[in-house]
Amino acid sequence: MLSACGFSTPASSPGGGGDDGEGPAPDASVDAKEPDAPVNLPLFAASNQMIYQLDVDLETSTLIGPVRTSGGSSVPVDGLALYGHTLIGLSDGGAELISIDKDDGSILTETPLTPAGSWGGLTVIPAGELEATAVVLSGMANDGKLYRIDPNTGVVTAVGPFTNSYRFFSDLAWVKGEGLFATLTGGTCADVCFAKLDPATGAATVFRSNLGTNLYGLSGYRGTLWAFNNAGPVLTVNLTTGLMAMAFDPQVPWTEAAQ
Repeated sequence: MLSACGFSTPASSPGGGGDDGEGPAPDASVDAKEPDAPVNLPLFAASNQMIYQLDVDLETSTLIGPVRTSGGSSVPVDGLALYGHTLIGLSDGGAELISIDKDDGSILTETPLTPAGSWGGLTVIPAGELEATAVVLSGMANDGKLYRIDPNTGVVTAVGPFTNSYRFFSDLAWVKGEGLFATLTGGTCADVCFAKLDPATGAATVFRSNLGTNLYGLSGYRGTLWAFNNAGPVLTVNLTTGLMAMAFDPQVPWTEAAQ
């Protein structure tokens, strides 16, 4: 549940927060899919201000509607994640941490972030998987550090640098049993790369480079790393090689995904 002053600590949830159109084509040379673990929440993703619910088994996407204020104004989101059973996001430009009604897209609460910054990308490490309480993580556009957000106060603090001149590109995802992943740029990336991050220090280990700049959203849904392409494809990512395989193509210009 959410209160006006922030979030209550969620219990650990089994729910998990595209191919690069300008880079290599989607990879087909990955291992066959393993059976999906049960999950009691759908996968959510965004295209600017529009929120969608995805069914990866039926390979469908259903439009929920725009993220909107009580006055009816639509708000693009720069980050999307699940905090327990609550859908949270970063408002356009990263000014606020918001909670979103999963049924109609309306904004339920707004918490200003301090210090102000172009915060983007969002993921949640569920309670009990890293610390006793849930951990909310974010990045900053073209910045070289991993950040942590206090969901009750909105205070943002640096976890640490990615190292080796890497900079944040688009999104973060926590994959249960596997760890924290991100899309980065800079350093040895050309243009964009997949990296595994140390959630305690921020240090990055790149496991695939040479990705194009159309790769926006990431999700750790059902213990798998998913990549969302702004051109429409939803792909799964091999965590060893970084090779991607097409799951399905809803033909939506994705900008964010929730784990």
